[in-house]
Amino acid sequence: MDIVYFIKALLKKKWWILFSTIAAIAGALAFTIGKPKLYASTAQMATGFTTNEQIKLRDENLNLFEADVKFDNVIETMNSPLVIGLLACDLMIHDLSTNKPFRHLTEKELNKPEYKSANKEDILRICRLKSDSLQILSSSIPEERKVLEFMKLYKYDFESIRKMLFAGRLSRTDYININCYSENPELSAYTVNMLYKEFLRFYRSSRSERSVENVETFEALVNQKKQELDQKIEALRGYKTAQGVLNVETASGNEWDLIKQFEKSVSDERANYNNLQASLDNVNTQLSQMNSGKPAYTNSNGDIIALRKQINDLNDEYTRTGSNDNVLADKIKAQRSKLQKAMIDASTPNGKVSTKEELIQRKGALEAEVSASKLNISTLDGKIRNLRASVGSYANKEATVGSLQQEVVLAQDEYNKLKEKLGSALDNRNVPQDNFRQTLKGQPAFSPESSKRLVIMGMSGIAVFMLCCMGILFKEFMDNSVKSPSIFNRTSNLKLIGTINHTNLQKYNLLEILQKKSDEAQWLKRQNVFRELLRKLRFELENSGKRIFLFTSTEPQQGKTTLLQAVAHSLSLSNKKVLVIDTNFCNNDVSVQMDAKPTLEYFSVTPEEFSIEKVREIVTSYATPGIEVIGCKGGDYTPSEILPPNHLLNYLEELKKYYDYILMEGAPLNDFTDSRELSAYAEGVIAIFSSRLKMKQIDRESSEFLESLGDKFLGAVLNDVREDFIEL
Repeated sequence: MDIVYFIKALLKKKWWILFSTIAAIAGALAFTIGKPKLYASTAQMATGFTTNEQIKLRDENLNLFEADVKFDNVIETMNSPLVIGLLACDLMIHDLSTNKPFRHLTEKELNKPEYKSANKEDILRICRLKSDSLQILSSSIPEERKVLEFMKLYKYDFESIRKMLFAGRLSRTDYININCYSENPELSAYTVNMLYKEFLRFYRSSRSERSVENVETFEALVNQKKQELDQKIEALRGYKTAQGVLNVETASGNEWDLIKQFEKSVSDERANYNNLQASLDNVNTQLSQMNSGKPAYTNSNGDIIALRKQINDLNDEYTRTGSNDNVLADKIKAQRSKLQKAMIDASTPNGKVSTKEELIQRKGALEAEVSASKLNISTLDGKIRNLRASVGSYANKEATVGSLQQEVVLAQDEYNKLKEKLGSALDNRNVPQDNFRQTLKGQPAFSPESSKRLVIMGMSGIAVFMLCCMGILFKEFMDNSVKSPSIFNRTSNLKLIGTINHTNLQKYNLLEILQKKSDEAQWLKRQNVFRELLRKLRFELENSGKRIFLFTSTEPQQGKTTLLQAVAHSLSLSNKKVLVIDTNFCNNDVSVQMDAKPTLEYFSVTPEEFSIEKVREIVTSYATPGIEVIGCKGGDYTPSEILPPNHLLNYLEELKKYYDYILMEGAPLNDFTDSRELSAYAEGVIAIFSSRLKMKQIDRESSEFLESLGDKFLGAVLNDVREDFIEL
């Protein structure tokens, strides 16, 4: 149902839509018919941002995000005022220095003061100077401002050139297309090719400047870090020299080796001492035996003496050489083994009896050797203690040296990194980092570009058509008025007993409409609909079994007065006698329109005196047979406030004996209480709603009162409905 409603809403505005669409097409035609023919030329350049075939000095990974940023930077550089300004200078130089300029000025442009006051030689000189120095013309300099004004005559200013050019990346490729559209095919080709050259010249110049700045910066930092590194190395070397050792770790290791060797020597010397002590004890035993009268056997001690002499000589040689000769240590060990064996053999009796003098002599020799062995052991222990103390001092030196060496390593790392960056900067300066190549040169076009006039006209017509339709639909969607019976049923819970279409009452009155007094076929068709809908409402009133009806509404200007008169006329046409009572004191339109005497407020008769003749005295006969009217004066009061005791409304049941139907009009429910008071006198209440009404909360509250009347509320009538919305 809603779709049908919106379709009919569009059909109702079809002429507006059609006129707007035709106007848009005509406007597009007028806009494109005078459009000059344009010739296109395209140049293409490869950037190398995504596929680079150059030999790189170092490996580089492809970053697609960085590549997109680089593409944007290149395109923005091409569109920058500086590059466009250089291109404008090239175009101006071409047109002023050749016999075949791209553009010719019109007679009007030649008469302008900018052209007449211009010096072409100065303009050429300034343009060449700016092109060679890669500088932009400045409007703050009077001489250059004149050049800019002269360029504007030729449409070589920044804005005009930007409208001709378009530079953009070819989607998902490594290429950038440069397109130019102008009225001259040679101009288009020259512009795209020259734009690429000027961009490349500016880009490499700016990159070279940045590379020089980077090299100078890194050279200064490298020299600074080199000085810091030399200072730290010199500090480490000075500390080692002051401590008398070049390598703390090596020196400390040598000390530990000496300690181990001396400890081994002490162990060997202790073993020798034990052997000598055993030999001395043996000699003392023999002397004791000789003193007790027993014989003492002796052996030759020549070998023992010789071995001892050899051992002493080897010990002296071993100590003199630093106690680190392993060969001498092995010889000393072997000789001591032989000495021990000889001494054991000497203690064994061999049949020769020793004299007391020999034993005393041996004893003295052994005691001397024992003393010498003790002295050797004491000397070796002292050396070991000294070496251990020396090793303790090396720990502090090693910590200091380690700290200095760590500082040297850190300084060396910083120096190496800066040196590497300096190398990269030198590489960037010496080796071109861009891989820009012009893969397609712009060529003059043979034919102009299509004006696409039909496409533009079609798109304009479609766009305006859609906008008009959407505007109408949006307006209808936002319009929350009860335009059709279906919308009324969705927005209100009231029973709908009738729908009355819109009709023009300015040309013909109600009676003429109901009696078909017209020869206009179209008008008759519309009024026939009105008459038939009114007959349906009349049928509902007659079929209700009620005869006293109150016509009311929630808001004013809903058509109560007109509809009440129309119902009265329709009932009179069916030979019914109708009494119309104007009880709308706030707006007595019924009394005014039907020329009724204002007698309602003054009528007061006791029940005993009431008769139809007394009522006939205050009744106004209407022009239509069967309709009589009782008017009111009207004012700012309610029925209970103005009607006297024993007023006419108390005798409505008596009036039913003389009239078939009694119709009353009440004031709007939202603003006045009149209809609420009058509902007590009516048998049926009918609410009138205009199709233009927008239901508000107060309307819903008034609707709740109507629902509370129960069977007394006959239903609602939707008034002033457009014919195309009646069936919706």
